[in-house]
Formats: sequence, C-alpha cells, structure tokens
Amino acid sequence: PSHSNLNLNQLLKGGERENLELKSSFRWDLRAQKINRQLEKSVMKTIAAFLNTQGGQIILGVDDNKKPLGMEADYATLGKPNPDGFENHFSHIFHNMIGSEFRPLVKLNWLKLEDKDCCVISVSPSLKPALLRTDDNEEFCIRTGNGTTSLKFSEASNYIKSRFKTA
Repeated sequence: PSHSNLNLNQLLKGGERENLELKSSFRWDLRAQKINRQLEKSVMKTIAAFLNTQGGQIILGVDDNKKPLGMEADYATLGKPNPDGFENHFSHIFHNMIGSEFRPLVKLNWLKLEDKDCCVISVSPSLKPALLRTDDNEEFCIRTGNGTTSLKFSEASNYIKSRFKTA
C-alpha cells in the first residue's frame, strides 16, 4: 500500500461534496458491532457512481463530523488484519460488484489522521459505463450533488449516451 502526499486535512476541509464522501468503515458496523455487507455495497455504489461521473474520493475511517475513527475495526474482521489484507479484501469485493477491468481506475492510499489509519480511495472517471452488481441485480449509479443516485433504465440510457461517446 502506498503512503501518499495527499493531505487529509485539505481534503476534509470542505466536507462531503460531489467528489468527496466520508465513510466511518468499510464492513464493520460500528452501531451493530458486527460485519455488515450493506456497508461494503454502499462504498462500491459510491465508487461506481464516481466512475460514471467525474471521479472522486472516499475517505474510510472518518465519520460525518470528520472525526478520525481509523480502520482497526475493519482490519480485525480480516484474515490479514492490516492494510495489505484490507486491499486484498477490497479488490475481491470490487471485482465481484464492479469488475476487474475498472480496478486500475481505483487507488487506495493510507494516511494517518490523529494517529489513526485512514484509507483514501481515489476514483478516476471511467471511459465506459460501470454497473454495480449485487446478487441478481444491476444498477447504474451517478453522483448528484453530494449523494449517489441509481438511475432507472430509461434515465441511465440517456445519461450513458450523453456521457460516454462510444456507447
């Protein structure tokens, strides 16, 4: 895992916006105190939306009030409880839900905030539409303001025509 010169405090300054999302954790549900796959799905949905829009960044290990919680709770759920183990697990989920062809557009960087490990997921915009696949379902998502929206088929089709020249 790379430690980059991204400045977390700079990133956090504006709070959540079209190209920045804060997530307390990736899979450990802090309220229920157990693994929650819906959290993973929610991160993947945001990544798919960033791929389909203008790209963006997700900061894991920071709550909505920009308070650093760290990644320790997520690490503890993994066979290898460290950034490497996390990146392996992340890639596995990503390949299943979005697809390995899009993985090069997504970079994970580890930064410390108040001595806690945080992970910055940086997503570049894709040249072709990325779908979010879960169970038997496929969704096409985009960023709208500081939220993520699933489009209906007709909306998705129009959006794809205007955003992706090749489609």
